[in-house]
Amino acid sequence: MTMMTLRAESALDDDSSAAMAAAYRDAAVVLLGRLKASQCSPASMARLTVISPGGRLDPRDPVCERRWREVFGGFRPASVEVQAGQAPTIGLAITLAAASPSAAEATPVWQGLTPAELDATYSARAAVPEHLAIFERWRDAGERVLASREVYRDLPYGEAPLQRFDFFPAPRPNAPLLVFLHGGYWQAMDKAEHASLIEGHLDAGWAVALLNYRLCPEATIADQVEDVRLALRHLWHGAERYGFDRSRIQVCGHSAGGHLGACLASTDWSSLDPAMPAAPLHSALLVSGLFELEPMRHMSFGPLLGLPDAETARALSPMFATPNPGLSLHLAVGERESAAFHWQSRELARRWGARLEGIEVSSVPGTHHFSVMETLANGELQRASFDMI
Repeated sequence: MTMMTLRAESALDDDSSAAMAAAYRDAAVVLLGRLKASQCSPASMARLTVISPGGRLDPRDPVCERRWREVFGGFRPASVEVQAGQAPTIGLAITLAAASPSAAEATPVWQGLTPAELDATYSARAAVPEHLAIFERWRDAGERVLASREVYRDLPYGEAPLQRFDFFPAPRPNAPLLVFLHGGYWQAMDKAEHASLIEGHLDAGWAVALLNYRLCPEATIADQVEDVRLALRHLWHGAERYGFDRSRIQVCGHSAGGHLGACLASTDWSSLDPAMPAAPLHSALLVSGLFELEPMRHMSFGPLLGLPDAETARALSPMFATPNPGLSLHLAVGERESAAFHWQSRELARRWGARLEGIEVSSVPGTHHFSVMETLANGELQRASFDMI
């Protein structure tokens, strides 16, 4: 095994915490590019050194943590060192442990595909080179929405720091409620980055809850399923307090959030909470969802997800679950997404079709894995959502 170090730095506009976090992200983007150029995986990162004026940038700060995950997901080096520098820059250095590829990496593991081929077909970020610019645009637009709308931020539904939601009340009582679950391959993203996507629902008089949940690898996918169940129970029981109609709750989830939304739509609610009906969700709009988790288990980030074996992956796959009765369901995928993403939604519709009537499956014209979500603000997804209520 050989070691290699890659370096990057980004200039600081000023010495504020916000400027440091922005420069930290910019330097991380440069490092990601150098990793790719070196044909190294983020999984090979062994040590990270962070250099900032006076050593004041703490990579464990929640804002910096979000920026890191935006670039690298749940990958992180085993050790992190913070150093003080004099220059008005943020510097990063990652030491890599470069191992030779194993023979297992060339062995088909699912539907005739090798781990590398699964990475290629399911890597939404690699398919959209401008994804980091999209995330930045979403974050800036989301902050503007949060600053301009009536919203109650970071309300707790559990005790963990990420068991929080932002709640936008409706202007009138007994409005429908949209529960939004963000994507990020179970490892990244934040509710605040998606606030601009639900403005159309706010303008139409809906209440909206933007949920966070614990992220992998600190949590597992099983933990996240429990998080969103806990959040829905909290919202359902609090309907009168929050001023929405508990008979008109719709969940909307994107990518990993689509998986979690499908888990909500197939939970045995009566056993979990006898006070709740068998089908507390009125409808579900699941976009680019991942409903069969076995392929994820073999991908480069598979070890981060808490899927140690095929049995665990199957137990957490909505593909093999029973949907709640009477649910209205729309499954959408961006037209330009890979065949694998389209298969995930078509196959869920086929399996759940025997239990649910009128499942809609759509391919949103001209969109990829991220631009498809922008039609929730004004476009195909928004119309699909409204049509189900």
